[in-house]
Amino acid sequence: MDALSQEQVQSILDEVMQDITNRMSEIQLSNQEAPLSQDVCTIHTTFEGGYNAILVLYADRALMTKLAQQVMQEESVAPQDVEECAREYFNVICGQVVAGLFKTAHISSRFRIPTYCVGRYVPQGNGTCLCVLNYKSEDHGGAQLIHQIPSESSEVDKTNQEGAISNA
Repeated sequence: MDALSQEQVQSILDEVMQDITNRMSEIQLSNQEAPLSQDVCTIHTTFEGGYNAILVLYADRALMTKLAQQVMQEESVAPQDVEECAREYFNVICGQVVAGLFKTAHISSRFRIPTYCVGRYVPQGNGTCLCVLNYKSEDHGGAQLIHQIPSESSEVDKTNQEGAISNA
């Protein structure tokens, strides 16, 4: 991250998270540290290329359910719909992060297919945590976005299409 400060990365992550959430679902997220419920999901991926990082989103499932309802314009959504919508939501966020990295510092990067898990899942091969951004919506719970730099002993498992990280 020589050409990009941690503050710039944090700003990109924050702007993208709030903008995409509002655009996709009209849910307003505010920067606010609030505990997540016990009913959470995890969506995570790794960035590769000019920028290597791990991005993990913990979100209340009520928030992801509301997002799916808004996107699908349906009151009743199946758990599979929530999962697919959460993956696509995170995919859009990651795409905008890649665009922001390029726009800000001309860093070319790509990311793996996001992985979705019910519960609080900690990806293997964790690295150094650079920032934690906490969000709360008025009625639908909250989310926590964690940005990490992989440790030197971690590398992306090239055979795993789910984006998991393995220790080398």
